[in-house]
Amino acid sequence: MGISKITAEPNVSVGIVSASKLCFSLNHVYSVNGVACSGKQKVELAEGRILWQNKTYDTLVFKPIDAQSSFTLEDVTIGVNFHWERKEAQTFLGKLRFVVENGKICAINELPVETYLTSVISSEMRATSSLELLKAHAVISRSWLLAQMQQRKASESNAEALVSFVKTDDEIIRWYDREDHKLFDVCADDHCQRYQALQRQPISMWWKL
Repeated sequence: MGISKITAEPNVSVGIVSASKLCFSLNHVYSVNGVACSGKQKVELAEGRILWQNKTYDTLVFKPIDAQSSFTLEDVTIGVNFHWERKEAQTFLGKLRFVVENGKICAINELPVETYLTSVISSEMRATSSLELLKAHAVISRSWLLAQMQQRKASESNAEALVSFVKTDDEIIRWYDREDHKLFDVCADDHCQRYQALQRQPISMWWKL
């Protein structure tokens, strides 16, 4: 009789929004460098670093105390470069990490893959869609996500082996998406997969089957 190996569910890192100043609220208790904090917060760019509570950081991480802890980011842009582009406050589960990229502070949400996919399915599909269509969308979304995560992992371990273009005498073929995100696996907008977190209630949990 063989022994099955249980693999821990991986976490995905999702780029949410970038700006020189970001306002957010910790709706539950979070931990920062071992210190508990909650409530309204603000981070600002200061000489290329992250300024928070009169101290500067290269990376600032807010860790949830439990799986139900959430935070709300203000002014998250959705529908980037589409006619419905707008800003709204969005609430997320999981870890919140801030890093500096291209002269802006980038907010990154880290959470379990299946929790992320729950929101993706509900953000991209209608609850009135047929069950089979929702199942197909779930499979495609999960497969695409895991491929992106694996691709980023491979590129970090062997950057020289990652070929982003092919050139022949007749044509040049280039894959631009391979270099779009270096600090996280996927973004939260339509460029990758629409991820609007707790703004969209899960349709159901059947798609995890």
